[in-house]
Amino acid sequence: MTIDQIIMTPSDRFRELLNLDFVFQPSVFLPHENDEFPNGDFINPEKAKTLLGDYKINITFYSKNYEIVETAVESGRYGAIVKITAQDGVEYIRYKTLFKCENPRSMLMNDSIDGQVIFPEYLGVDSSIWSNQSQSVNTFISLAIERDTNRSHEFAILLAGMSEMNPDQNSLSHLESATTKDRQWWLKLKRQINGSQNRFPKALIGPKLEEGISAPILIEGTEDQAGIGPGTTNKIDEILNAWLKESSEPFNACIARKGIVFFNKGYGQRNGEPVTPDSKHLVYSITKAISGILFMMFVEQGLVRLDNPISRILPQFSDKGITTPVTFRHLFTHTADMDEHFTDTRNDLEQVYSEAYPYLKIGREHRYNGTSIGIALKALEHITGITLPHLYQKCLFGPLGCQSIESIDGSALTWSNAYDLALIGQMLCNRGKYDNHLFFGEENFKQMLPQKLDSLLGPNSDITWGIGLTKFNEGGLSSETIGHGSASSCTLRVDLKSDLVITMTRSRAGENFDQNHERFISAITNSLVN
Repeated sequence: MTIDQIIMTPSDRFRELLNLDFVFQPSVFLPHENDEFPNGDFINPEKAKTLLGDYKINITFYSKNYEIVETAVESGRYGAIVKITAQDGVEYIRYKTLFKCENPRSMLMNDSIDGQVIFPEYLGVDSSIWSNQSQSVNTFISLAIERDTNRSHEFAILLAGMSEMNPDQNSLSHLESATTKDRQWWLKLKRQINGSQNRFPKALIGPKLEEGISAPILIEGTEDQAGIGPGTTNKIDEILNAWLKESSEPFNACIARKGIVFFNKGYGQRNGEPVTPDSKHLVYSITKAISGILFMMFVEQGLVRLDNPISRILPQFSDKGITTPVTFRHLFTHTADMDEHFTDTRNDLEQVYSEAYPYLKIGREHRYNGTSIGIALKALEHITGITLPHLYQKCLFGPLGCQSIESIDGSALTWSNAYDLALIGQMLCNRGKYDNHLFFGEENFKQMLPQKLDSLLGPNSDITWGIGLTKFNEGGLSSETIGHGSASSCTLRVDLKSDLVITMTRSRAGENFDQNHERFISAITNSLVN
């Protein structure tokens, strides 16, 4: 045992291992006479030995049909469940996707790549130059692909998913992407191994249709119908045009009051094309608010409870000798001692963190992160057998009538325009209802609202957090304003007292964001009439 091992705590050792990836070289492999699988090991074996001592590796390979195999006879997808046993006997498990090519021929530099790649404008190169230098760009891409065949787990995922697609299909959304297909494959295997398909009844996944309710829906209307002072639309337009001129960052914005959309416009250009109300942006952490909504729908249906230990759903977290079990409330309020931002597109996320479970200081402090939300959403997948992107669509986006929004994880990867975010905001403004759909009732809506975390963190804590929601009060918004922000500075504000929904989607904050955002919000709140 090394000196580093002696002084390093189990918790420190685990966090080091989180960023020490296990790889197969290559992950995308060519046919061989004996059909053997490629070898796998940590990307840095010496560091792994420092952390784990003399470790042993045992790998179980699965075919695309979920059968255990010892050789790769067929081309296409394979899954590897890797069991690493440290010198002290502790086991670590990782899931990896592999792909076997059809022909024993490696990519050559002069192989042609169809299509043209135009990189984003912010890189500082004119689009016509990218076009004129297509040969150089394709050469670079060829080299990158060749490198990735030797080390990239993601490239194996891409090829495995694409090999399973129908070539006659039109352009596919994120719902049918290679990443989502890979997620679905692993979900089925994991539920097969842990018996989830037999533990959970068929779940009602979607809002309830309630006769007798008719909550406000978003419709276009006038300032007067929305209870907004005359000339407000023009004033907001002036402010946003000035903001665009100052920052040069394109965006779209949508504002609704009393269910009346009186403002919905796009500003600026992106990649040479005008940004319209239909233009989508990556909204990052607003995804956490969407995840909270989805989770509370499952609470409403009695499938989970906020204060249930997650071990009731995810068996990896069972039998760990924990005095304070981690609950879904811990995960959503960022009090589960997780501080990383691993996305739940990582197929072994719940497995990896179950290994850290004995070392986590549950309920001791608040650490904003994305990982804990991802683990909570993995539980919903295990209940239903349906991947998260499809759960979002079936349970939330479809019933609300969203046309553009797509989410592929529980924490950060959502693409949307401002209007579709406003649909979600209006449902929150209606306290869990939209038209004749009941997403959750008043009691569960209240559970979702930001609250002091003193019951979790102790009486001296003044931290306030909700289930995917936080509080806002900038620019004259009332004390009953909820929503979420994002790394791209998108906006989701729902002022419950004023019956007001404000959304903005953009790619970056740009110059003087705070001042311009405050001016934008103030122009709205100062115009409220009744």
